[in-house]
Amino acid sequence: MFDGIISFVEYDELFLDKSWLWLNDPEIKELTLTPNFTKKQQQTFFDNLSEREDYKIWGVKHDGYAIGVVGLKNITEYDVEYFGYIGEKQYWDRGMFKYLFKHILEECLLLNLSTIYLHVSSNNKRAIKAYVNKGFYEVETLNEIMKLEFKL
Repeated sequence: MFDGIISFVEYDELFLDKSWLWLNDPEIKELTLTPNFTKKQQQTFFDNLSEREDYKIWGVKHDGYAIGVVGLKNITEYDVEYFGYIGEKQYWDRGMFKYLFKHILEECLLLNLSTIYLHVSSNNKRAIKAYVNKGFYEVETLNEIMKLEFKL
């Protein structure tokens, strides 16, 4: 564990640049199932965020230091897909998911959703353990990609 303040902030250019580095790290790329993407594709994604009603994203900071990203995508009136990653590896294995999950849970309750789901590599044992400990359960596994759900 650690001391300090975890905050969820606007996903801005700082997080855009950090995400480029984080999601191109081979280990993080594999664990997050991130496809290849270009800087241009990333910039287009960022430029269109304000127009999207089916997508919410936040930067994650610890004592003002950018450490990761968390968000909701494919938002419907009933369910939503969670995504998140801690890009700064010194924060791995330090119980970060409880903070991310609390934030996401609050957002989902505001949206009056009934289900949160996610997709995770079956090789990402650290994440799977964190998800199951919070009450997610496996729905299916296909091509080493697990779908987990959490009922609100």
